[in-house]
Amino acid sequence: MDRPTMDDDFFKSSESSVKQRIESFADELEPISLARPKSIELGCPAISAGVGSLLRTLCTTIDAKHVVDVGTGVGISAAWLSLGLAEDGTITSIDIESEYQKSAKELLNIIGVNSNQVRLLAGRANLVLSKLTDNGYDLVFVDVNQFDASALLEDAVRLIRNNGLLIVHGVLSARENSAKLLTELIHESNDFDSSIIPLGQGLVVAARKS
Repeated sequence: MDRPTMDDDFFKSSESSVKQRIESFADELEPISLARPKSIELGCPAISAGVGSLLRTLCTTIDAKHVVDVGTGVGISAAWLSLGLAEDGTITSIDIESEYQKSAKELLNIIGVNSNQVRLLAGRANLVLSKLTDNGYDLVFVDVNQFDASALLEDAVRLIRNNGLLIVHGVLSARENSAKLLTELIHESNDFDSSIIPLGQGLVVAARKS
């Protein structure tokens, strides 16, 4: 799956004092940090520690038990999500590259996520999401560049429980991508209340209305 690159950073500079302050606030587990070079090597840049820390916090806040991670990569987003997941929770992670998911499985195992808590599904986001259970998820996180935005929003409305969250990364990227279109659709939707957060490549956090 196509993902944002470090060059798409909307802060424009890695020297940004604001960015440094935000990112340094997050305490990242060593195994997650050690997985980052592999992510770059494979060409699937991962979310920043700051974004990961926010995912963990939001999972904890809504007591998330079942989450979907669209864009597995080497497992960095799934790892952060797992840290805020309920003890008996599950993660369904989707990526078109099954090779990436081998690395993700290793990372999740190292940080202590039980294999029965993780479902790694290989395939295009829109095709896989259409097969998941209605109203079965507390949080859906999207971190890929190209997908059918209209179809993904329809799936999110169907999949996410009332007061659950849809989180989209890459919405402030310098490049045109599907995340930006999805952001517009979320803003126009009557099914979500949403905000943009200037963290990582930019996030939309949208709460499913009751």
